[in-house]
Amino acid sequence: MSSRYAAMKFSWYDRAMKASHTFLCLGALLFLSSCTSGGDSSSSWSRSYFAPRDKVIDAVVDVLEDEDYLVNLNRNGGRIDAQPSRGKTGRRVNLTIRVEEKKGRVQVDAQTRSQMDGDMRSRQLDEAPVLEFFHELDLRMQGIRD
Repeated sequence: MSSRYAAMKFSWYDRAMKASHTFLCLGALLFLSSCTSGGDSSSSWSRSYFAPRDKVIDAVVDVLEDEDYLVNLNRNGGRIDAQPSRGKTGRRVNLTIRVEEKKGRVQVDAQTRSQMDGDMRSRQLDEAPVLEFFHELDLRMQGIRD
C-alpha cells in the first residue's frame, strides 16, 4: 500500500512540475512578445537612449548626413525632416525623426513618407532605410562610430 501511495504522490508531483514549467515558459514568451513588436507597429521604429537630448539630436543629424540625406532641423521642437539627396541610390524615402525626453530617457521615433505621391507601397519596403538609420545611430551612440 505504501508503494502505491508513493507512486501516486510522485505522479502528482511530476505533473505539477511539468505544469509549472509550462506556465513559466508561457509567461516568458508573453513577456518577450510584449517587449518586441511587429513590423507594422510604429513602436518598432523607435529607440530610447540614456544620453543628453542635444547629444542624441547631433548624432541623428550626423547619421542622416553621412547617409546622404538633406536635413531640416527644428532643435527646439525635436523634429528632423530628412530627404534623400538626388545622388542617393537604393531606397528613396523621406524620414521624419522626432526626438523627445521621456522619463529620464531620450526617445527617437522615425516615420517614413514616400517621395512619390499616391505610392501604395508596403510599409515593409520602407523598413530597410529606417532599420539602417537606427543601426548606424546605435553604433554612434555606443561610441563605436564617429
